[in-house]
Amino acid sequence: MLLFLWPKLYLQVMPKVNAILLAAGLSSRMNGPNKLLLPFQGGTVIQSVYRALSKSKVNEVTVVTGRDSDEVMSSLSLRLNDQFAHNDNFEKGMTSSIQLGLSRVEPCEAVMICLGDMPWLNTADYDLLIERFLSEGDAQRILVPWYDQKRANPVIFGKSYFDLMSKHAETNGCAQIVRDNLENVVNLNVDSDRFIRDIDVPEDLK
Repeated sequence: MLLFLWPKLYLQVMPKVNAILLAAGLSSRMNGPNKLLLPFQGGTVIQSVYRALSKSKVNEVTVVTGRDSDEVMSSLSLRLNDQFAHNDNFEKGMTSSIQLGLSRVEPCEAVMICLGDMPWLNTADYDLLIERFLSEGDAQRILVPWYDQKRANPVIFGKSYFDLMSKHAETNGCAQIVRDNLENVVNLNVDSDRFIRDIDVPEDLK
């Protein structure tokens, strides 16, 4: 009997990394269109990001919407365990979207903060970060990728920081939490500029 139960029990205690996919921005520098809905490699920008992320080893994805929420949601077919969360206060900045996503994720060891305007990242890139974080075996860690001496994305925060993130006052993300906890940061050098390439202006898509 125990031989049949052991695999199930093992799966239950496996540490989980969930993702918050930020898809709520204003796209203010695009001079009109929502960059997440622009064409990219046979789909849209946000479709490409979600497709790569959803095929990774991430446990659950919470897609936080803001501007053009209906269009973003209708463009994505979510996995059964993934969810949408609409941020009514998305104009207040990225932190408000992170905090909303954090309030919706199921219990986990860590959250990976993913940006909806980084469509060049692939599934293996996300897996690299998840695997490295889990290998540390410590919920007090923060994993930060670096490329060519530039801080990159996405960043993974262990659950010990969830309370700080929920109360964080800066509007444009949680970089200050990283700076305040450098002794617990795992810096991972990556070998591709996919980790720093995003879309801010129309020329970025050319």
